[in-house]
Amino acid sequence: MSQSRFEKAAPLARELKTWNHNDVAQVVKESLGSQSQSAGALGAADSRKGMALEAESQARIDYEFDNPMECFHTHVAVGLNPPLEVMICMERCIRDYFLAGGKISLDKAFFGKEHVATKSYAKLNYDKSLHSEYAFFDATKNSSKRKSLEGKAEEFLSKRLGDHSTDIATFLKGYSRWKSNKNS
Repeated sequence: MSQSRFEKAAPLARELKTWNHNDVAQVVKESLGSQSQSAGALGAADSRKGMALEAESQARIDYEFDNPMECFHTHVAVGLNPPLEVMICMERCIRDYFLAGGKISLDKAFFGKEHVATKSYAKLNYDKSLHSEYAFFDATKNSSKRKSLEGKAEEFLSKRLGDHSTDIATFLKGYSRWKSNKNS
């Protein structure tokens, strides 16, 4: 891929210190759109047209992601191809990481910030993502037909997580602590 291909996105990525930003992905998407229009005008090979049609026919997740990495992860996790602009942004983050030759961390390459465990993107977003068992319980507890919170927790642990050994009271104590931390 030529450097000039995303010449409008590169300065924005430098300013934001990462390609992993929704604004950068939007500029990449616009560049791809203008390239595909000019390729069509020049009579480019049908393979580009085929790739564009394939990309348009792909199922998409209708959700506003915090950044391209979240979008990439979610699409791949459910077996869908991420949008092309997202894959390009991820490639650029990985490229920057490798080109730095070990001088930058993955956090720096993907989020523009040095890694600090308590302030890392993963730590800050874990409790609000459905990867956290408490967030998952919070999001799904009302679908249980059981009336008590204990009953909902027991059903959640056994049916959703396949966990028959966790003490319900201990789980609910952790859930309560998670909920109060989330709201503070």
